[in-house]
Amino acid sequence: MIRRWSTAVPLLLLVVVALGTTACSQKDDTQSKLPRPSRAFCAAAARYDAAVSSKKVSLAQHVRFTHAIAKTAPADARRDATVVWHSFEKLRAGDRSVVDNPRVKAAIEHVNRRAGQDCGWYRRKEGL
Repeated sequence: MIRRWSTAVPLLLLVVVALGTTACSQKDDTQSKLPRPSRAFCAAAARYDAAVSSKKVSLAQHVRFTHAIAKTAPADARRDATVVWHSFEKLRAGDRSVVDNPRVKAAIEHVNRRAGQDCGWYRRKEGL
């Protein structure tokens, strides 16, 4: 079990760092020009963000969370959300090719950016 976690740590850290980077890198215009995603996507992404931010999450849980995100992702992010979901499935099966994979990293960043900017997580308060 420890070995499985040691292989998952780099990918999990990438997800957490990407979430944090998205949160910290917001400028004046925190919303993209794309249409707002569905409530289902925003809720799935928020549940995942809350889970990985507050406790240790098993690979099986990562697969479930990211599957929910992929199923509800807006059209422009669906392919990347599916890449993230399949990456966790592969990692759970022991395939380490997804760890430090630039395509996976880009997919994670895109999905995080889409959720962070367009689900209203980082809205500026007036006057700040």
